[in-house]
Amino acid sequence: MLQDTNKRLQEYNTSLQQYNSNLQADVTKNGETITKLQKEKNTMVETMNGLKDHANSVKMQLDLAKSSQNEALKQKNELLKEVDNLRSELQQVREDRDHKLVEVHSLLAEIGTYKEMTGKSAVELDNVMTRSTALEEICSAQQERIKLLEVQLASTNEKLKRSDLTTIESMTEYEKQKRMSEDLQLRLEEAEQQIIDGEKLRKKLHNTILELKGNIRVFCRVRPLLSNESGAISYPKSGENLGHGIELTHNAQMYAFTFDKVFDQLASQEDVFIEISQLVQSALDGYKVCIFAYGQTGSGKTYTMMGKPEIHDQKGLIPRSLEQIFQTSQTLVSQGWKYNMQASMLEIYNETIRDLLANNRTSIQDGGISKYSIKHDTNGNTHVSDLTIVDVSSFNEVSSLLKRAAQSRSVGRTQMNEESSRSHCVFTLRIFGVNEGTDQQVEGVLNLIDLAGSERLNKSGATGDRLKETQAINKSLSCLSDVIFSIAKKDEHVPFRNSKLTYLLQPCLGGDSKTLMFVNLSPEVSSTGESICSLRFAARVNSCEIGIPRRQTQIRSLSQG
Repeated sequence: MLQDTNKRLQEYNTSLQQYNSNLQADVTKNGETITKLQKEKNTMVETMNGLKDHANSVKMQLDLAKSSQNEALKQKNELLKEVDNLRSELQQVREDRDHKLVEVHSLLAEIGTYKEMTGKSAVELDNVMTRSTALEEICSAQQERIKLLEVQLASTNEKLKRSDLTTIESMTEYEKQKRMSEDLQLRLEEAEQQIIDGEKLRKKLHNTILELKGNIRVFCRVRPLLSNESGAISYPKSGENLGHGIELTHNAQMYAFTFDKVFDQLASQEDVFIEISQLVQSALDGYKVCIFAYGQTGSGKTYTMMGKPEIHDQKGLIPRSLEQIFQTSQTLVSQGWKYNMQASMLEIYNETIRDLLANNRTSIQDGGISKYSIKHDTNGNTHVSDLTIVDVSSFNEVSSLLKRAAQSRSVGRTQMNEESSRSHCVFTLRIFGVNEGTDQQVEGVLNLIDLAGSERLNKSGATGDRLKETQAINKSLSCLSDVIFSIAKKDEHVPFRNSKLTYLLQPCLGGDSKTLMFVNLSPEVSSTGESICSLRFAARVNSCEIGIPRRQTQIRSLSQG
């Protein structure tokens, strides 16, 4: 069809070319006529005076020639229009031809695809025929197998009749086993109850052990010597003070002290935590627990309490205690316990309380008065008004809070340390536990406190704002010393309100809390004066007797359940 169309187009083009040639011949002929007439006109003009008689005749001929010329021009224009139309038709025909060619190529591609499919179908048909033959063979084999199985079935039916008798005997045995299983279930329930009773006994014995060790216990820890330092501390090599004694040489005189536990320079973070892990457990059991670090700047208080949480071996007491709290609370779920926990963190800087978890750290109102006030309820619980309290359910959540608080804590440079903590930092975790099986409730509190460095003004080299900070730190630590001395002497009045620190710690020092103090020491010779002051203070703390710790527990009523 395309070839016929092309042939017709070629013939049409040939006729157009002939028609154009005729038009061009007519135009040439008319041009020659015009030229001839012009010559005649010129001749007539030259001879007009002598040929006036012929003027009218010539004029008529001239008008006739002009009319012929106009008609020729009109015909030319019409022919040009017709040529344009033919060109448009030719263009349309070409476009139709291109479109048809595309369709032809598409059809050829489809034909190729169909050929490939036909080839594949033939191969598949051969495969199907092969599989059909194989299946027929399998079917024949299975028919033979069925006949064989029918014979075996008949034999099996006979065996089944014989096995019915055996089944009756098995049912009897099953009943016996069932009764034994029920008996074991009862024994299991009794064992679970014994476990619960044992856990209660463990808590009671655990508390008794801690009370026998003393309500305010004191641990001493000595940081390692640096490469450019010389030591002035030694330890008993044997005897009853082994692991409990420490000896300090100052001005050629030996001073000896004993505490509940002494950690030398080689003690690891894990060694220290193992000794306090039972105390941390008491917080889950419903007791108030307070652990705080005391000592001069650079003696390792912050390392003991916080350490480097990102390095496993160097984690301090705070991250390790929190890990234990959350891990143990998960293991107690099997015994019916569910726990909710709340965390807060504050610092006391220049006798001003600052909320380390608040988005806006401004803690001073007009007039220079802190907006945070300390209150103690009848149960000995401490509350700080407007303090940010965050619900936490995992160690990772608390870890992020500790990082946030560390970035907000007040630090400064002194002669004792490049980056010294210039405030007392208090982390508090409140623990609320409920046992769904026994309807028992407990409420424990874990206070972990990193005190600011204690050193004399001439030792710290503080000036300006650092001087004010040091004076405020020493005043609060001096108030802490006064409180400890008053408790040791069993004074009727204990000056807890003399500083924010002592008032905040009142339930821990004079109430029913289990309290542990770390006294941190620097072993170098130049620090022996500060070390003796710290050791004497720690010895006085170790001699204090406070109230017996009370476990905060109650049985839920039916309405609460």
